[in-house]
Amino acid sequence: MPTASLHVGTTYARWLWPVQAVRGQTNTASVSLQIRPSETVNVGGKVSFGVTARKTGYLILVDVDAEGRMSQIFPTPELLAQSNERDINLVKPGVEFVVPAPAARQRGFEYIVAPPTGSAVMIAILSERRVQLLDLPDMPRKLEGQADALSYLSAWTSELRVPDSSSGKLVTNNWSFDVKSYSIK
Repeated sequence: MPTASLHVGTTYARWLWPVQAVRGQTNTASVSLQIRPSETVNVGGKVSFGVTARKTGYLILVDVDAEGRMSQIFPTPELLAQSNERDINLVKPGVEFVVPAPAARQRGFEYIVAPPTGSAVMIAILSERRVQLLDLPDMPRKLEGQADALSYLSAWTSELRVPDSSSGKLVTNNWSFDVKSYSIK
């Protein structure tokens, strides 16, 4: 299985962004994202992610790089194609969901930190309905940190419609977010 790379994000002073105020409005499932081994990682090092939530949902991890480009790093089309699980990204309430999962690690899937060095932003998105891939929008401008990335994605996802599992009709969806800054050395 291929190795996924993480990219660097915009440099900024983390404490200047009012994420708590925004997060309260966009995190009804109480999603919590942890970056391991820490929020400071070295080029060439391996990282993983732990996610917990108060409600059941489908997890998507999005990385924002130095140019403000977003990329979905979990689940990837390759990981979905190689998995036998229909709900590979299903998070259950109160149970830590680890990315990459032990089964994916056994198949050789891992996240290796890639240059350039600096600050980056990782966003955990939890969908109430089954969603596994997002066609992320082209960025109209460069995202400047946690609050900006969260605000942009929150507004964008509020416009998305998801197929209802019983009727097949496109319906609105509830999304929850958590954002973490990390530094690549």
